[in-house]
Amino acid sequence: MRKFNKKKLPSRYTTVGPDRAPQRSFYYAMDLTEKDVAKPFVGVVSTWNEAAPCNINLMKQAQFVKQGVNASGGTPREFCTITVTDGIAMGHEGMKSSLISRDVIADSTELTVRGHCYDALVGLAGCDKSLPGLMMSMVRLNIPSVFIYGGSILPGRFEGKDVTVVDVFEGVGKYTSKKMTAHALRKLELKACPSAGACGGQFTANTMACVSEAIGLALPYSAGTPAPYKERHKYAINSGKAVMKLLEKNIRPRDIVTRKALENAATVVAATGGSTNAGLHLPAIANEIGIKFDLMDVAKIFKRTPYLADLKPGGKYVAKDMWEAGGVPMLLKTLYDGGYIHGDCMTVTGKTMKENLKNVKFNPKQKVMRSYKNPITPTGGVVGLRGNLAP
Repeated sequence: MRKFNKKKLPSRYTTVGPDRAPQRSFYYAMDLTEKDVAKPFVGVVSTWNEAAPCNINLMKQAQFVKQGVNASGGTPREFCTITVTDGIAMGHEGMKSSLISRDVIADSTELTVRGHCYDALVGLAGCDKSLPGLMMSMVRLNIPSVFIYGGSILPGRFEGKDVTVVDVFEGVGKYTSKKMTAHALRKLELKACPSAGACGGQFTANTMACVSEAIGLALPYSAGTPAPYKERHKYAINSGKAVMKLLEKNIRPRDIVTRKALENAATVVAATGGSTNAGLHLPAIANEIGIKFDLMDVAKIFKRTPYLADLKPGGKYVAKDMWEAGGVPMLLKTLYDGGYIHGDCMTVTGKTMKENLKNVKFNPKQKVMRSYKNPITPTGGVVGLRGNLAP
């Protein structure tokens, strides 16, 4: 069991010395012991709610993160923050709440951590704006932090094919144009979303989940495992253990999220045909630490990065397929081999990206991801335009 000098940690302001007896009394009221209070305090924040399947299992996963923290000499303190889920909010006035929620997530996490003087942070997010919101708070707070994605939904099956919620949206269009019956649309909507987890294609949630590994804030392979699989518990426990190692070594988010790390993140977005929302979220993360990295910087990386992962909505496969094929590390490996990824970036493993990828081998037999030598197209699926209408 590691030993930490509590007098050098932020939690000393609420737990150390005779004048903090009242605060310690509150902790004893929650069944903490004197030994628990003497350990580092680790915030475990999730964006759990019952708004959508993206978030519904995050509180359960948080319990396994807490196990990892406890096993490594820390005292976890769990809390939740809001989420606005685009899948429910879009198509009506509620859509105006979506992007604002990202900043509220970042702000509320910051306020909770600062207000209670936590020493480290593990964040679990499930959908859209909640992923960048927590990453923004991590780099803003700059205390040892680990991000973990809640996982994607399993694909549904309809008429012998894998389907996602996008097929339901398209089904509405087919129904409107009289290419699908109301009965068929009802059958599709009942089958499309069979489990907890975020939308299964390479939409914003899975895009930013890939970013979490590429930028170095999440453990390798943690982004890929589908939400309902028990294997996620392992990554949650290991994330709790990892944050304690970061605290011991004093490795902080701003040691990890550098200009090069942001370029790695944009490269993975391009290579997966990811969500254009990354053009909003990566500059927002960069802005938290004063790094100039704007939409056109993202676009330049898209222009030079090969499109390698054949994922919905532009391609054939879903997040579960990418995980089974080798996950984000295998994609990073071929991008690194092709010279598209910076290998000297620090990550939450305490090792560099190059070190993390040392034993990863690209599997040419799977069909989801291409080698950098054989891309689907030579550039990413999005271009950035400038001209007299958009100078």
